[in-house]
Amino acid sequence: MRSLFVTWDGPGSNYHESLFLPILDRARRPGDVVHLMQYAWESDARSATVAAAAARLGMPYTARGVWRRPALPATAAMVARGTADIARYAWRHRIDVLFPRSIVPAAMALGALRVLPAARLLYDADGLVADERADFGGWSRGGRAYRAFTAVERAAVRRADVLLVRSEAARDVLASRAGDASVPDRTVVVTNGKDEALFSPGIAASRAATRARLGIAPEAPVVLFAGSMGTPYNPDRMVAFFEAVRQRRPESVLVLLTGSPDEAAALAAAHRLPETSVRVRHAAPDEVPVLLAAADVGLGFYAPALSMQARAPIKVGEYLLCGLPALCTRGVGDVDRQLEGDVGRLLPDLSDETLAAAAAWAVEDLLPARDVYRTRCRDRGLALFTLGRSARLYREAFDRLDAR
Repeated sequence: MRSLFVTWDGPGSNYHESLFLPILDRARRPGDVVHLMQYAWESDARSATVAAAAARLGMPYTARGVWRRPALPATAAMVARGTADIARYAWRHRIDVLFPRSIVPAAMALGALRVLPAARLLYDADGLVADERADFGGWSRGGRAYRAFTAVERAAVRRADVLLVRSEAARDVLASRAGDASVPDRTVVVTNGKDEALFSPGIAASRAATRARLGIAPEAPVVLFAGSMGTPYNPDRMVAFFEAVRQRRPESVLVLLTGSPDEAAALAAAHRLPETSVRVRHAAPDEVPVLLAAADVGLGFYAPALSMQARAPIKVGEYLLCGLPALCTRGVGDVDRQLEGDVGRLLPDLSDETLAAAAAWAVEDLLPARDVYRTRCRDRGLALFTLGRSARLYREAFDRLDAR
């Protein structure tokens, strides 16, 4: 089988190397070839690293720049250009499966399928993109952009031979919108798995060395967040939780691992956190696991919204594989089920009272039993978030394509 994985990526995205390439490499069956076509902001600066990673795995890679202004007309023009790009590429390389990730690549693929009648469609919905823009990006659900995106979404869901989603809630929302009772039977709920050999708790000596390198005392409580600093992640409430922990343990340290270190530093300054209490890192991929393993609790504070039901936070799996208990809000993808039991704590809201109770749990319950939590979290991570498990689910999707 020859498939063409098509993505549309904003600035800063690096999930090809860290997520999709390892999964697709393991999911391939003998004789399968996965081709990659990436439409991206800053494509010249980013394509070299993706191309090198793809070449090591024997995956042909093509990069395309995008037109960005004015937004809606530029996107429409890019869809037309992408339709032609994909159709030409598919004819030239005898592609069997078009594999778009998210809505804009799906629009391109739907157009290309008009001249590729034998090709099959594997649609990776990967969230409710239009709803995320409406929830956090200022779009109106009655506006042209939202209506156009959801129309493409419905068409792709109906046309897809197999559909990939990240949560059971996403599957149900997409099936309802498409008005197609066959959607659940054509859907595979996949996970964002990581290599458990890289994402691991390590040993006590390695964790101590990481803390020493960061200038953190061996017994100081470490609260960590990994990810973007935008509104959906409630950075102000993360600081409020940390302050509640620091009231109980003044030597506590907040570690912010982010691709936006300037925003993280500005957040700490705005809340007048002491410099000795904060570490901001734009970490290299191989540094992330050791930093997670050296912390005591990992944060995932998400704003309540429809779009969050379709998310699968990569950080939750990374936290657990590294033995790091997760403190997360309820109602995000399948996190409520994934964090059942003593591998963290689920928050009903982010009120001061709830955060104070969570801080008391962290200091009085979690820290004295840190080694026990580390083992539980690692076990849960191995059960749900390994690279092998993700690859098996993707392989199931490829197998279903063969069966259709």
